[in-house]
Amino acid sequence: MTIPSPARYRASAAAITLLAAISVPAAAQSPTTQMPEGTTDIDLSLIAALVPVSEGRSGMKAIVLPSISAQWSNGVFAAPGELGMQLSEDPMLKFGPLLTYGTRSRRADDRNDKLRFGIEAGAFAGYQLAHNIGFRSSLLYGGGDDRKGVRLNLGGNYGLRLGTHQSLNAGVGMDVVNHAYMQSIFGISPKQAARGRRQAYQARAGIKDIYLSLRWNVELSTKYSLGSGVTVSRLMGSAADSPLTDSPHNAAVFTALTYHW
Repeated sequence: MTIPSPARYRASAAAITLLAAISVPAAAQSPTTQMPEGTTDIDLSLIAALVPVSEGRSGMKAIVLPSISAQWSNGVFAAPGELGMQLSEDPMLKFGPLLTYGTRSRRADDRNDKLRFGIEAGAFAGYQLAHNIGFRSSLLYGGGDDRKGVRLNLGGNYGLRLGTHQSLNAGVGMDVVNHAYMQSIFGISPKQAARGRRQAYQARAGIKDIYLSLRWNVELSTKYSLGSGVTVSRLMGSAADSPLTDSPHNAAVFTALTYHW
């Protein structure tokens, strides 16, 4: 385990963004329509975590980073790696446009630390079945090296109060991607095969991964809270079968101290 240098930190930025979204409840999940008009909610966090080097590799890295999330009463929200707007006036149903940004997913055989920035645009939707049971989805376009990748995320979460100041949150989900997205990360083109020692490999569209998460939250005061958790995932289909994948299993553990402004 090593603390990454700035270049290594950039290579794992996609995992960091995912981790930040897990450790700090995303604004898109919050009932923004219930906020008083003209108000803003801001969360400042310090996150320490152990995250995968990249999908399909067993290596791990330790990181420490700050994070900020905000939501406004008009429905606009911003979180690490995403920006969107909640359009629904129904507190149980949420939907709207979504823009995600950050470094693009790193191939398992990529030893280049060059920063590769990417943007995906689309929409999100969610439904709160009960006060502690919710479902969410997002559909985004623009991923992959040719920026023609499409990614559909489907998930659900369950919350359980453990007392006045503690709670547990469990989540499950999966990512479904098109051929362009899968090939960009897990495929090997004839040109790439000619440069390396692996044979060409065509990655098919389908379920890229499934994942489970568990988060324990403790309210330290009216302003401070502490969240700790773990996320485990497994690559599926062409992603798991790719010659680039040395391990289909990934895990991330984290703890985050959050100040609510």
